[in-house]
Amino acid sequence: MEDLTILFGFLAIVALLMVLSAVRWARSGAARALIVLLFALMLPAAYAAPAALLGKAKPVTLEWLNTKVAEATVLSATMVENEAIYVTLMWEQAPNLYSLPWDRRMAEQLQNAMREAERNGTRPMMRLPFERSWDDREPRFYAQPQPKMPDKPYDNQPGRNAPGGGGGGFEFQHPGQPT
Repeated sequence: MEDLTILFGFLAIVALLMVLSAVRWARSGAARALIVLLFALMLPAAYAAPAALLGKAKPVTLEWLNTKVAEATVLSATMVENEAIYVTLMWEQAPNLYSLPWDRRMAEQLQNAMREAERNGTRPMMRLPFERSWDDREPRFYAQPQPKMPDKPYDNQPGRNAPGGGGGGFEFQHPGQPT
């Protein structure tokens, strides 16, 4: 929302400069009143229009500011066949809702990545979400690999795990076997 406020301020200043120049050059009082009235009607419309779009999916083709994002985490996805693939992506900042054009292969990639990520206990990822390329050799959606298990606390010094060895390690003794 902060970006919209800055953008709106810039738009309001440019529009005000245009209105001042138009009012200066207008000859009749009715033309000047009409110009000021149109400016007064434009300001609330210019502020409300982008605010109304905040909850709607933005087409990835309209993303101009974050085109250098290498990969993004897919927080959620909804596929509407023959219409669009809606994904909530997150990278370094707040999540954003985007719509991708419908592509059956991409929808299958996303579904497979989501299943694999659920099995691994990780999240699905998307490579180059805003790249405009026809190269589809490498899948755009993938699951993060399963996280590495923590290392076991082995004590590699000989004799430390032996009885009476003074080590802090444990030695397995089968139940029912004499020690």
